[in-house]
Amino acid sequence: MRRTLIALAFAAPLTAFAANPTIDKITATPSQAKVGEPVTITIEASDAEGGMCGLDLNWGDGNRMPPKKVGGNHKNFPLTLQHTYTKPGTYEIKADGKRAETYLGCMGKAKLMLTVEGAAAAAGGKPACPADWKLKGKAAKDGSFTCAPSKKGAAKPEKELTCPAGTSYFFSSKSLGCEKSQ
Repeated sequence: MRRTLIALAFAAPLTAFAANPTIDKITATPSQAKVGEPVTITIEASDAEGGMCGLDLNWGDGNRMPPKKVGGNHKNFPLTLQHTYTKPGTYEIKADGKRAETYLGCMGKAKLMLTVEGAAAAAGGKPACPADWKLKGKAAKDGSFTCAPSKKGAAKPEKELTCPAGTSYFFSSKSLGCEKSQ
């Protein structure tokens, strides 16, 4: 009887631990991100119920989140985080398991390719040209500006720039931007 109680005492704590969560998906909102506007990402994991693990997140722009504890006394999956990009481009966001103090790393990993477009100039601000394009001269007081290709074969942006009030978007093979409305 005594041996049975001792065996149960050691076995009970082992069954109390859930499987380590497995990172399996990242999504971003909005899917069409813009420079200077926050992007919300959601990281999902299977076997997350009652599990605890450490998470490493790389935003793809040189910024990294320090290893984060998930589950236990901390927020559980799905995990929602925000980040703001300062330059247009395509970024690979990666979530991977990594030890965070006493939490072992999560299982699995997920990646997401996010395209961040340039934003139109805010009133009195500097306009942001799309990836592979650079500002030509200065923005005018009316908000109009022109971008020129920064490298040979610069592609037309998939989406038109959002132009300041009183201006409209234009594109040619040698320039794009926002011009004063007629």
